[in-house]
Amino acid sequence: MKTWFTKILGIGAVALALTACEKDEDRAVISSNGGPTLTASSTALGALSADNAAKEAVVFNWTNADYGYPAAVTYTLQLDVKGNNFKSPSEFTTTATKRAFTVAELNSTLLALGIAPGSTGQLDARVLSNVSSNTTYAQQSGVTSVTAMPYLSIIAYPSLYVPGKYQDWAPEKAPKIASPANNGTYEGYVNFTDPNGFKFTSAPNWDNTNYGISGTITTDPATEEVSGKLSSTGGDISLPATGYYRLIVNVPNLTWTATPTTWAAIGSATPGGWDNQTPLTYNTATGTWSATMNLSAGGEVKFRANNKWDINYGDTKADGVLDAGGDNIKGPTAAGSYLVTLDLSQGAGNYTYSIRKN
Repeated sequence: MKTWFTKILGIGAVALALTACEKDEDRAVISSNGGPTLTASSTALGALSADNAAKEAVVFNWTNADYGYPAAVTYTLQLDVKGNNFKSPSEFTTTATKRAFTVAELNSTLLALGIAPGSTGQLDARVLSNVSSNTTYAQQSGVTSVTAMPYLSIIAYPSLYVPGKYQDWAPEKAPKIASPANNGTYEGYVNFTDPNGFKFTSAPNWDNTNYGISGTITTDPATEEVSGKLSSTGGDISLPATGYYRLIVNVPNLTWTATPTTWAAIGSATPGGWDNQTPLTYNTATGTWSATMNLSAGGEVKFRANNKWDINYGDTKADGVLDAGGDNIKGPTAAGSYLVTLDLSQGAGNYTYSIRKN
């Protein structure tokens, strides 16, 4: 009897063992059998345009990551400047297997990554996949690269117009100086090909408040800056000579200043380093300053006027918009010949630059 009982127990144990094995085989086991494969609908996007802001610019598609079972996978698309090795990428998380960008979205991403408007930037893209917050199960795709040139949307700040003899006294076609802080102080740059007579108007016509000279003009011998008082009934303002002037108007105080400027690039990326600036040449057709120069990799650039630091611009936010006295601009990651352009034609708050490889 005991022998039969022992046999029955043995058969039961074997059955339990087989059942346990079957359950183990049925369990889902996470495995990293293959990361996603990433592609882009286009890799050479050219110059982006604000006119197409709402249109689709590019779509990144990728295959499902293989974890050995039908997992709920989270994907993170990373975009970073080529050569930065994804040290500080822009990230976009989704459970889908694609991410589309409008022109406006891609433009914002390019600017956020420090690519200046008017400069062609190259982005590296990759996708990370995971099934939990534990990075043990993370997989990643290979890298796909795309190129695009971002644009700058000009912000319409409160402005004054600068009609004069140099442009046939036409306010509707006159350059503007702007007040980004909307505090009554306006700044901008104007190229005076004829210095004999101009005014400031509060609209692109003569039908609103206009400002002319009141009293005499004062000249600073050290800076050649000229200044004076304004009046809504004042006469024409004249300058000592032709030139490219920085204009500042303080409407509450009814004052104005005009400083003649010439421009240059300087910095560790430029041929002369921080000791010797590289002059820029003014282009009357485009209203910009530019020069072709050899830039070194990994250096920095700034723009300054009159071979001094009194008036200089950097890019503190790395958004392509210049800031007075701002942080040094990051130069290119690859050495070579570049066209460096400075654009001060749109008034304060909209000063821009570009560094474009030849």
